[in-house]
Amino acid sequence: MRFFDFVKRNLFAACIVALVVVVAGFALFAPIIVYGVRIAKNVPVIVIDAGHGGADAGVVGKTSGAKESELNLDIALMLGEMLEGAGMTVVYTRKNDAMLREVKSDTKKRSDMFSRAKIINSAKADIVVSVHINYFPSEVRRGAQVFFERKSEQSFALAKCVQEALNELNLKETNREYSPLTAEKYILTCSPAASIIVECGFLSNPADEKLLISSAYRAELAQIIAQGIVEYVSSNN
Repeated sequence: MRFFDFVKRNLFAACIVALVVVVAGFALFAPIIVYGVRIAKNVPVIVIDAGHGGADAGVVGKTSGAKESELNLDIALMLGEMLEGAGMTVVYTRKNDAMLREVKSDTKKRSDMFSRAKIINSAKADIVVSVHINYFPSEVRRGAQVFFERKSEQSFALAKCVQEALNELNLKETNREYSPLTAEKYILTCSPAASIIVECGFLSNPADEKLLISSAYRAELAQIIAQGIVEYVSSNN
């Protein structure tokens, strides 16, 4: 083989390798568009916590008898699928209807909560979203509400983004908007992650209960929560 042909062939091979590297790098770091928002692909780890489970059913629908734990899980799994579809890394505290017993404690409830904390911290979560449904003695209370730990600025920023997204739904269904509220809950303080609790409505309110037992409405809730998370991620990249 003549020297000139050797150089040409090896130069061509080198160009192909360089092109592959460039394309791979672009695929890893190029921004993507989700819900009309551009975000970087090197997104954070998100832990989605479906509240309650197993023997701990949470609250129960006044008319339907629907269990909060089962509705939470359905919303959480749909939310996770949407975020994974956006290229995010998602970890679940539970994917079935059971209490967690990974960490032993004096009560089943404490064992469950400590196990959730272990999953969150093992995953090195950047964001924690705990999905719940509310209940109040009076039927007048309704709507989706976000809670955060008052000392965490990141948690407040996340809560604000998700609450603003949910307020579009609140306005449509309840003709009201809500502000994120503070709460002292273990799930909000068990890690340094930006953490929120999303109460998706009230099973004690007949109108909310009717909506919450609808799979289409739960999918809409999951999509809107995902939209708020994406907005938070994009503003912090």
